[in-house]
Amino acid sequence: MPKTSIRRTAALTTAAAFLPVSLALGASPASASVGTSIAATAAANLGKGACSTNSAGGTAYYSSCTGNGGSPEAWCADFAKWVWAQNGVDVRGLTPAAGSFGTYNGGLHSTPQVGDAVLYNYNYNGYADHVAIVTAVGNGTITTIGGNEGGVSGNWSATSRVKQSATHSSAIGYSWGGQRISGYVSPSGGTDAGGTTTAPTPVAPNHVYDNVRFSNGNWQGAALADAGADVSQVVTAALPNGDLHVVTLSNGKVYDNVRFSNGSWQGAALADGAGTITSIAAVGMPNGDMHLATVSNGNVYDNVRFANGSWQGAALADAGGKVAQAAVAALPNGDMHLVTLSSGKVYDNVRFANGSWQGAALADDSGKVGAISVAGMPNGDMHLATVSDRNVYDNVRFANGSWQGAALADAGGAVGQAAITALPNGDLHLVTLSNGKVYDNVRFSNGNWQGAAVADDSGKVNAIAATGMPNGDMHLNTLAN
Repeated sequence: MPKTSIRRTAALTTAAAFLPVSLALGASPASASVGTSIAATAAANLGKGACSTNSAGGTAYYSSCTGNGGSPEAWCADFAKWVWAQNGVDVRGLTPAAGSFGTYNGGLHSTPQVGDAVLYNYNYNGYADHVAIVTAVGNGTITTIGGNEGGVSGNWSATSRVKQSATHSSAIGYSWGGQRISGYVSPSGGTDAGGTTTAPTPVAPNHVYDNVRFSNGNWQGAALADAGADVSQVVTAALPNGDLHVVTLSNGKVYDNVRFSNGSWQGAALADGAGTITSIAAVGMPNGDMHLATVSNGNVYDNVRFANGSWQGAALADAGGKVAQAAVAALPNGDMHLVTLSSGKVYDNVRFANGSWQGAALADDSGKVGAISVAGMPNGDMHLATVSDRNVYDNVRFANGSWQGAALADAGGAVGQAAITALPNGDLHLVTLSNGKVYDNVRFSNGNWQGAAVADDSGKVNAIAATGMPNGDMHLNTLAN
């Protein structure tokens, strides 16, 4: 199958195929008969498009036909969710984002079963490139059926179809159509063709935990910060007054929670109810404002929470239509960098302190980047961390605007996500997620590295975020079942 036959969708992220803890432990599969029924439903829709009459006699697959401003959206997740729902599977928590499958029913495992969803290029931060249904399993092989495949470039979602793959390897990390298999997700419950119902297994919700690394190097330990269900991503932002914002993404909507400098919490409040958001980023500015960047349908929007607590409202910042992930960083002079990931390449845009934009400029053209994180430094430099082939690279944009170039910072070969943040003393923390565990590495202000040390060995972490505070503490926020 040629590389272009699977669509890189706005509902899907990373080119790294890592082995998180859920892959090692596995998840409860549906019964074989339910899986067979799921495969039959998928096959009954072969050749259909985003706006076709589906095999149940209805139109489209959830919002596949109209989700992109009245036009077809990237609809692979719509199709997979619809197929499962037709067979009585509990689809709560699943959205038009393929990445939503990554935290469903215990997350990813490594042994496929008929009826499972297969996830491609999942970045453990709410984004994946594609999801399809496993319809046959052989000796180390699978066959799949997926929606939003085989479209025409420039009008992909409207021209793509439900297609069946050729039989290919089922191995984690195998590249199929230019995208790597990240793992498999089992449906919860379901009804087979004979009417037999399998009780759904409880789908563990993601909770947000807050851990503090104090300025003396000691850790507080992870404490529950948000017990809300269906959280798919968490990001953090520190303000000059010592407040910490913990921003979460749930079912396409964004919520903002504040941990005040006295340690008390405000509680999560709706910040953006669009319902179509697939990725978020946030940063606190020197003047006390906070910028919230949201990705929806491949475009990036910039929203400002002013120091007085009021919101500006989301304004279009990047209309490229192909952005998978955004990251934001603040510099001491009041400039904000909006860094975006698109088709494995990284672009850097600057919103100057006067509110004008520079425009996106290529920062990393390797085409192999799967995830990004950025941090502004006290000296005016900016660090860009990129995850590629499960390793982490550190690039520096110096205060004069020149770039150092990407240098290997973590060659562990098992990194699923990286988050970086700066401390007032000029140290940079590189926090990494690998197999459900979290590691903290420090790049001291003199350029030397400490080496990765375990910060959370629970083995249950699905996503991470980190931010440095004005008092020298660092908050590590984790998403875990």
